[in-house]
Amino acid sequence: MYDLNSLIRRHILNFLRDKSAVFFSFLSVIILVALYFLFIGRQYTDGDLAMIDPDLKVYITAGIMMGGILIINTASLSLGMMGNLISDLTYRKLDGFLVTPVKRYKIILSYYIASIIVTAVLSLFMWLLTYLYVGIASGYWYTPKTFINTSLLIIFYTFISTSLMIFLTTMIKSINAFGGLSGVLGTFIGFTSGIYIPLFVLGKSMTYVASLIPFTHMAIVLKGVLLEKPYEILAQTIPAETMAGIKIAFGSQEIGVLGTDVSMWVIMLVVIAMAFMLLFFAYRKMNKKMGN
Repeated sequence: MYDLNSLIRRHILNFLRDKSAVFFSFLSVIILVALYFLFIGRQYTDGDLAMIDPDLKVYITAGIMMGGILIINTASLSLGMMGNLISDLTYRKLDGFLVTPVKRYKIILSYYIASIIVTAVLSLFMWLLTYLYVGIASGYWYTPKTFINTSLLIIFYTFISTSLMIFLTTMIKSINAFGGLSGVLGTFIGFTSGIYIPLFVLGKSMTYVASLIPFTHMAIVLKGVLLEKPYEILAQTIPAETMAGIKIAFGSQEIGVLGTDVSMWVIMLVVIAMAFMLLFFAYRKMNKKMGN
């Protein structure tokens, strides 16, 4: 286990030492936060919610915002960590590992575990800051149940995102291509998963496309957890019919798959199976690349 731990520590330190890599891993999140504060957040609390308490608006907007930002964060951070893998492949640093007694599967596994650790820790830290910000700024504190459930979801989503990112990384052959993917990934997830713009605004066709993307359903579940308490507060003064529309507008309403009602449990089980499958394919592709 010492050799595996040493490799994991090496990958983590390499990533954290590269300040530009860390910054660009957060770039999509920084842009999204700025957009929410500038104008996106306002569209959720206008109309039927224009007259509610300003503190409650902060509580609601934070839940909607972080329900999307934390999803993008797990993807962009895990991809940023995979820059270690691309760099090692490009500059043939892996050749040095292959002449050591370390087994090949441990070398591949070390990149995956390092990515999970960094992504989960930084994402949980962002969630902790959100928890404190919402409580201090609005006076509404997330319940212990919400805090724990959100933390567990972040860890679970980190596993899903990292599996997808390591698979995508094994298909890339140059640092330039990796840089291009890093630049568009957050934006792609944000638009196609209804994080930047609510899906009902984009139309039925876009909703069908979004229903095939795991990140969409991940965001729906996370928003449902973060908005559980705000919904209870709103339901005390807003009719049930209006609440149904609000849940759709906020992006916490389940959309099924291609217009067909499918349980979220089934969708999540499929996503887990897909993650393991992508991880297996990524291992095979990495094995071939290391053998060249």
